[in-house]
Amino acid sequence: MTFLSTLLSSGSTAGSILILGLVGAMGLALGSIRLHGVGLGIAGVLFSGILFGHYRANVAPEVLDFARDLGLVLFVYCVGVQVGPGFAASLRDNGLPLNLLAVGIVALGAVMAMLISKFAHIPAAVAVGLFSGATTNTPSLGAAQAALHELPAYTDELGKLPGLGYAVAYPFGILGVILAMLLIRGLFPARNDAPALPREEATEDFEAAAPVAAGKSVQAFPIFLGLALGIILGSAPIHVSGLPAPLRLGLAAGPMIVAIALSSRERIGSLTWRMPEPANLMLREVGIVLFLACVGVKAGDRFVETLVQGDGLRWMAYAALITFVPVMLASLVGRYALGLRYHFMCGLLSGSMTDPPALAFASSRTKTRDPIVAYATVYPTTQLMRALAAQLIVLLFVTR
Repeated sequence: MTFLSTLLSSGSTAGSILILGLVGAMGLALGSIRLHGVGLGIAGVLFSGILFGHYRANVAPEVLDFARDLGLVLFVYCVGVQVGPGFAASLRDNGLPLNLLAVGIVALGAVMAMLISKFAHIPAAVAVGLFSGATTNTPSLGAAQAALHELPAYTDELGKLPGLGYAVAYPFGILGVILAMLLIRGLFPARNDAPALPREEATEDFEAAAPVAAGKSVQAFPIFLGLALGIILGSAPIHVSGLPAPLRLGLAAGPMIVAIALSSRERIGSLTWRMPEPANLMLREVGIVLFLACVGVKAGDRFVETLVQGDGLRWMAYAALITFVPVMLASLVGRYALGLRYHFMCGLLSGSMTDPPALAFASSRTKTRDPIVAYATVYPTTQLMRALAAQLIVLLFVTR
């Protein structure tokens, strides 16, 4: 086994890929463990990466950066392809007010992160990680890290801080939304929660725009072309006066916008832009596993020290506020200003926090597809807004 230990410690490309494979496999196994029906899910990969990073796993920096960015691009592009076909249909019914409420949740969370950074004397690079982790939003973490790289003052140590904040904030980010759902159900008994439509009728238009059937083959050319167009769009600089670096849609938002636009039409000429669901799921899972494995490994060497000896517990408390306050305020607006049904509102909360475990919890408590419809209505807008908000936090506050 000497050759294996040499390979793992070599820092070579092969050794680095081996380590990331082990991180992914261990993390998925960890995430599959459930306690009272709740588990880490895909976040298990993040904590597996932290474990490897804590014990100084030797992954080549260039491999780490490449795998992280490739994983992010694959993930957001596949998410865009998945939601694109039904996005226009879902906007036709209450789409504008729902998306405005979701944008309000994003904006309030971002403002809270900036205020916490300023008045609690937390580094802005940590605060943007708390913002991303408190809302379980991986693409916004990627956008923040990309924006950090644009700064003249960037260092490797600075680049680790968002991942640390994200890891500290993530657990309550998952549980906080579910807790909010339980609280609003108890505080505000049902007034208009009877399902307006049965499961099939509630999403007739949404289902009509579903992705192509699983039996069709996947064309590789449209996928790579879409990825290329998304990267070009995401990399285009947007110069804003007063910012130290250009604002960009980034690898988190650019590919998603392109994917939504292309997949809203099943085909253009001979090119089929949609994917069978199994293929989409596989690429999406590979992407998010790669991204979280790299983030965890990079942040792992400081995570335990930060949590046990540093400010980790204080960071966790502030992250809980970023999770909980916007969700509770939005629940009041949704219930009493917009008159939303309870299960529909739960889907909106899940989508605005990009929280699949919360969506699964909400869906398990109703026979309608209200949570899924609301989730799909706000999810694309939320992803884009969180990616842009994370960049703004970095560009406005990290250099201040």
